[in-house]
Formats: sequence, C-alpha cells, structure tokens
Amino acid sequence: MQIFISLKNFWGRFSGVEQKLLLLFISLLIVSSGLFAWGRSHYKTLEAKNGGTYTEGLVGQPRHINPVLAATPVDMDLSRIVYSGLYKFDTDLNLVPDLADVMPEVASNGKEYTVRLKEGLYWQDGIKITADDLVYTFQIVQNPDYQSPLRFSWSRVDVQKIDERTVKIITREASAPFVANFTLGILPKHIWQGVPAESFALSKFNLEPIGSGPFQIKEMNRGREGEIRSITLKTFDRYHAGRPYLDRVILKFYATTDELISAYQKRDIVGLGYRPFDDQLFIQPKSKLQQFSLPLPEYQAVFINRAKNPAPLEDARVRTALAKSVDKQRIIAEVYGGRSSESYGPILPGHLGYHEQIPGADMNIYDPEKSKSLLEEAGWQTDPESGFRKDKLNRVITISLATNNLPQNVRVAGHLKEMWENIGIQIILNIETVGDLDEKFIRPRNYELLLYSENVGADPDPWAYWHSSQLRDPGLNLSTFSNAQADKLLVEARTNIPADERAAKYRKFQEIFVGDAPAVFISRNIFVYNVTTDVKGINLKTVVTPSDRFANIAEWYIETKRIK
Repeated sequence: MQIFISLKNFWGRFSGVEQKLLLLFISLLIVSSGLFAWGRSHYKTLEAKNGGTYTEGLVGQPRHINPVLAATPVDMDLSRIVYSGLYKFDTDLNLVPDLADVMPEVASNGKEYTVRLKEGLYWQDGIKITADDLVYTFQIVQNPDYQSPLRFSWSRVDVQKIDERTVKIITREASAPFVANFTLGILPKHIWQGVPAESFALSKFNLEPIGSGPFQIKEMNRGREGEIRSITLKTFDRYHAGRPYLDRVILKFYATTDELISAYQKRDIVGLGYRPFDDQLFIQPKSKLQQFSLPLPEYQAVFINRAKNPAPLEDARVRTALAKSVDKQRIIAEVYGGRSSESYGPILPGHLGYHEQIPGADMNIYDPEKSKSLLEEAGWQTDPESGFRKDKLNRVITISLATNNLPQNVRVAGHLKEMWENIGIQIILNIETVGDLDEKFIRPRNYELLLYSENVGADPDPWAYWHSSQLRDPGLNLSTFSNAQADKLLVEARTNIPADERAAKYRKFQEIFVGDAPAVFISRNIFVYNVTTDVKGINLKTVVTPSDRFANIAEWYIETKRIK
C-alpha cells in the first residue's frame, strides 16, 4: 500500500504533457526490449566473420622459411602458412587439390602424372603463378647443389612443361605413394632464379619469403642479439581459396619449452604445440582450452645394424631377446606421460596393410625371462662376477646405443640401458647432438643400435625404409635389413595396383619382418596441440607432420556475427 501511495505522489509531480511523454517513453522501451529479445531468438546462430589476431608460441628460431630447405619444426610451420603446394591432406589424410584444379591424371603405365593449375593464381607480390614455377621448384629439389632434404623423393623424376598451367611429371618406376610428394610448397621462379646454388641457403628470401599461402609476412621483430622474437603475418587477400577470416597471425619464438609454457600462463600467447617428453610439461585441459592429441604416422624404434657388431647381432635370437626385454608400457608411462601408444612394426595401426596379428608376434611380447633363455641358447652365459653375459671365448656381450640429445630420447635410452643390462647385455650409450648423430653415425651407418624416429608419411609404403636398395645413405634402411622375398613384395606393393592387393602384400611383408626382428619398436609419436577456445574453426583429427595443423588455418576465426 505504501509503495502505491509513493508512486501516485511521484506521478502527480508531472504535468499532463509530461505524463503523456513518460508513458510514450515507457511504451517504446517495452517494445524495443521485445524486439531485441525476438531478434536474439531469430538471429541466434553465430557465424565466422573477418577480424582478430591469433598468437602462437614456438620453440626455436626461423632460418629457412622455404619449403625446399625447411627441416626444423619452426621452418616447416612457417613454410606451411606462407606457401601452398599443388595438393594438401584433408583431415582424413586424403590428398585434395590446393593450387591444382583437380587430382592428377595418371597414365596407364602408372609413371606419368599430368597436373593442371587453377586459373587466376597469384604470388603474394601480385605476379601470376605459372607452370614455370612448378618446373623450377621440382628441379631445384632434384639438384644436389641446392642440398634439399627432399632430394631423395624427387630423384629419377623428369618434369616437363606442357603449357602455362600444365606440367607432366614422369617417374622411372610406377609408385602409388609418389603423389604425396605433390604437397611440396611451390617457390616463385621470378624471385629465386637469380640466386645461385652456393647462396641458396643464405639468401635473404629465406627470411623474406614470397609465397601463395593464406598469410604473408608483414614484419619481423628482433632482439638485441639479432634473434628473432616474433613474426607478424597478415592476410593474403588474393589467396586462391578466399580471404582467411583472421586478420593477423603472430608467431613468437622461445629458447626452451619452459619459456613457452610460461608465456602461455602469462597469456602472451593463446596457442602452443610441442612433442611430449615429460608429463609435467603438458598443459592440462581446462574449460578455456582446446587440446588436440594428434597421432603422427611416426614410430620410435631401435634400429639394429648387425653388420657393425655381427658377433651378437647377426643372431636372430639375440635380436629377439633385445626386443622381448623392452617394457614399452613402462617407457610410455614414465617418459611420455601415458600420452603415446605402443608400436609393433613398420606399418602403423589404421594404415593400409596393417597386420592385426603383429602385436602378438614373438618379438613384440614382453618377456624378460624368455629373453634370458634366448641368450643362453645363443651361447651367451652369465658371468657370476660381472653379471654380464660372455661367450665361449670369454668375451662380454657389449653393444653401443646411439641417439640424439633430445630429452625424450635421452630418457628412453636410459630405460633401454637398464632393461638390457638386466638380462646381462652391457650397453654403452652414445648421446650426440642432432647434427653429429646424422653426420657421424646415421649417414655412414656407424652405429650398432640406433634409437630414432621415422615419419613414414600418409601412405604406408615401407619401401624407402626397409628395401635392401636403401641400405646406404641417402637411403633410409637404418637396420641394414635385407630379404629377397621382402624386397619383391615391397616393389610390387608400391605400384599402382588396387588397395586390397597392396594391403595383402604388406601383410606378407610384415610376417617376414617380425620373424627377422631387425628393429625394436617402442612407441607411436603424437603431437599435442593446445589452443584457447576463443579460436574456432580448427578441425584436426590427425596430421602427417605437426606443421600440417595449419593446413586449414584460413578457416580459423575469432570474431563472430549472429545470423538468422
């Protein structure tokens, strides 16, 4: 009652005209509120719109933002954003056109690929992209003077220009997996053709790239010592797939993973990715964080070079003993924080030709007691004084294990040393820098055991890694595995035959492989990628390399608008 009297007194203070105006204002307020509520109910779907800046942190320094030379994660990431290839992988690892207008036309002999560019393609400096750029790029990769790490994939290949938009690529052998090489980023001939081979790796264009990807470099921020602290990329408005939603992408560079995580915690960056090597370094998923655990087509294994130390390693029983004494689950739990999975052989689960029975093969069953009996069968008896095994000539079984100094590899090597010494095999560790391991050990095959990871790509073809023709550098057969029947199967399986026939040959190859035990498989690598929920449009299931997370960056967005 008191409230009613107060309102009546308040209303009585206004004149008749003022009362009418106040009623009109209240009516308009009610109507507009209703319209606003109605609008929100009918225009409630959020849609991407242009605008916004995405900032990600990386560990390392850019040196070669150049798809022909890129070998480090930082260089590969930047090259993936700045450059486009003829094709790219979609979220299911299927090859789809990028700069090409359709999938390549393959001749009946399986050795000739005709590829045609889309119309209206431009470099980031406004020059038109032509077939000359394709021919130039592929020939640069092939030329050993330019020292491209991709040269091996393009050897024995001829590239011919058909017209301004078309090239023909001819291989010496039919190869079903060869088309995966067409994802290589294309270089602009008009920029690079004046750079001689001896200056190619030192050219300013490696840090001032002109590509055809969704973003182009706008500015580079350096520190007092000349180190690159950040690179800002802006939208390439003439990008062939349409203008990207984001206005800018900023990549910031850090010396260590600890600095990277600290930057994320300080909100200096909103995205980060790295290979796992310590459970404590994982960013735990939160309500404001998207975390993608992306399986890579990459396995970590110990490759056995039986020619370097034949006395123990030529014996399949010794190789099998090494494999059976490795507790993969323990390594995955203690080194990779349980985020990885076990690997069993040269073809990974989910890939064409994977053999479901391989995990149950003798070499893959953890049984240290059986390992000890195999060593005894092979003539290596335990010395009661040292605990190590000796042969009839009183020689201790001693094997060296080489790997690089990346933290995860050092920790895995330590576990392997412990496990193998527990069955009586003395292990000498050789921990090298990445460069020294490659130059002094891998290329000359100067190791007995090698702990290393191999990325086999989207196609499962194991030819490059296990065929006997690839025993020497630059081949990738790191275990010196040689078997005539396996060679025949690998050659037949990589030709352009139906997928089910390829799969059958790969399964037979794996049966021969596990019987020989040329390597000890440990884990399948994953890539953990963390991005705040503010960034939308990220569609990731798996990737070939971590840099492939940027394959659809043109579709990422931060800003939104309401639509009906």
